[in-house]
Amino acid sequence: MLHLTLLLVLALGPAVAAAQPDAPDGGISLPEPTAASPEPAPSRRRYFFHGYDYGSQATFNPLTNFLNRGFDVLQIRGDDRNPFTTVHERDVRNVLDNLRHAYSRVNEEGRWKFTREEILPLSWSKDTMRWVPNYTLHLIGGGMTYTALREWYEDHDVPWAGLWSAMTLMSSALVNESLENKGVTGRNTDCIADVYFFDLGGILFFSFAPINRFFSETVVVSDWSLQPGLTWPGTALNNQGNYFAIKWSLPFFPALRLFGHIGLGSLFGLSYRLPSGVSWSLAGGLRSTRLINRSQVDLYNTVDLAASAGLFVDRNESLLASLVVSDVIDYFVSFNVYPNAIFHFEPGLGLWTAVSKNGHFVVGLSAIRTFGVGAGVGTVYR
Repeated sequence: MLHLTLLLVLALGPAVAAAQPDAPDGGISLPEPTAASPEPAPSRRRYFFHGYDYGSQATFNPLTNFLNRGFDVLQIRGDDRNPFTTVHERDVRNVLDNLRHAYSRVNEEGRWKFTREEILPLSWSKDTMRWVPNYTLHLIGGGMTYTALREWYEDHDVPWAGLWSAMTLMSSALVNESLENKGVTGRNTDCIADVYFFDLGGILFFSFAPINRFFSETVVVSDWSLQPGLTWPGTALNNQGNYFAIKWSLPFFPALRLFGHIGLGSLFGLSYRLPSGVSWSLAGGLRSTRLINRSQVDLYNTVDLAASAGLFVDRNESLLASLVVSDVIDYFVSFNVYPNAIFHFEPGLGLWTAVSKNGHFVVGLSAIRTFGVGAGVGTVYR
């Protein structure tokens, strides 16, 4: 609990400060309503965060990113979803110990095994393709998130925006790696590859303008993460998840684009963009259902997979609504409508729900005014 509190303070402190401008004479300041968001400074180039007050862009901020990215793996941990009790000190210590002794731990596992399964795309079986999420979620997704968070901090006049962006990203990475560690005391080379090669590599990779231009103009990557909310009974964190959309226009018909939806699963299909800027995307593929450690002495996580398909509607790459159906017990049907997706009103509410195969459900609301984090009721684990 102490570790989680410290991570939240480090990662989100400037975000909270940015939300409350200083009041004169030391008084308490409240957010002042504005007719419209100010235009970005002409000299400031935006790549991924555009400050839209609708869709997934309206809920993107350091807090929702920390919850979606840090607690992403809870999607496949069943009903063990309490964010205040799932991050254990022994897991944090084991991850940090492996990061501190990275060279010796890789040697123990075998440098060639580590390289072909974690670093280079040289292993292609279901249990050894651990490099796939490293490239999609950590390198590209994490790098894109670094730039988007930096732009968010810049828009809120936080100094050292790049530094705070990196700290937010790495804090959520530590939580995620600790949850994936799940009680192991010993060798964990997965966190070594994730953090040193791909999380930090993504920050470096996306520190260059040509890379940001390519992934915002040619192959367009967007953050389509979910709307996290605390639900009762049980103080569970539901509807959290770190997801990205990838679009690539066909040269002979630019309105039609190849489409990918990447997260704890990979869906592929097509996206069609209307002249209004609204796009409809349809995709199918596989999603992760269970995280299994195949080893008794160290960490060697693999996942079980199930069929999944989704329909997505976005405007200007900001996700408005999604409907995902998966062959799993809990989140059999998942439906999200993001704030101001249909019409604008204060305080900018979003709606989400999930239904299990057994007919149980959880439903919740999100709000722009609460940093995109909402609340709900129900459970899908009965």
